Amino acid sequence: MRALAVNVSVCSVVVVSAGSRGAVYINELLGSTAADDTEFIELFNPGPAEVDLTGWTISLWDSDAGPVFGTPDGVSPIRLRGRIDAGGFFLLANKAFSAFYDVKPDQRFDDNGIENSSYTVVLKDRLGEIVEAIFVTDGGEGDKANIAGRVITPDAVIKVDGRYIPPGFARETRTDGKRAYRVLEFSPRPAPSATPGRPNVFPEDDKP
Repeated sequence: MRALAVNVSVCSVVVVSAGSRGAVYINELLGSTAADDTEFIELFNPGPAEVDLTGWTISLWDSDAGPVFGTPDGVSPIRLRGRIDAGGFFLLANKAFSAFYDVKPDQRFDDNGIENSSYTVVLKDRLGEIVEAIFVTDGGEGDKANIAGRVITPDAVIKVDGRYIPPGFARETRTDGKRAYRVLEFSPRPAPSATPGRPNVFPEDDKP
């Protein structure tokens, strides 16, 4: 789905949480852009061992109040295949992704697979256990994190001031037990601050 052409500066969104329930987590995601709807989901494995992702899934659920609430986005769930190295990344992306980023994804998913309004992205392991659930919202009244219409408490909420959907997010590395995310941009091109397939880097990280 096509998003409105809105300039969004990079900002921090911090959510306190008990932490991930598994070693692998959603490290970066881009779902809504002003140009062709460039989309990707990046997983990261901070653990000491390789993880076989066979049987793992990523599902996306419409989280807008109303008749579409709880319906799946695109072809959902996305069934993962492959492995993720210790300290490594696993990148899923649509076709439009390759026009802007010089990196080959590990797996493709369908175009317009991520909703351009409030949605919940859920990562599950091969046993069907929830590893992580993240709610991305434009702040609409009645919008709620959910799985197939069942309201849940997510591990993180990505939201910015104003009535627009965050284009995407990148997770920070912290030592204080909190989760922190930077919101990516709509333009001037799809998320110039995004780093798919590589460690997340933020503007102040480049300062001496």
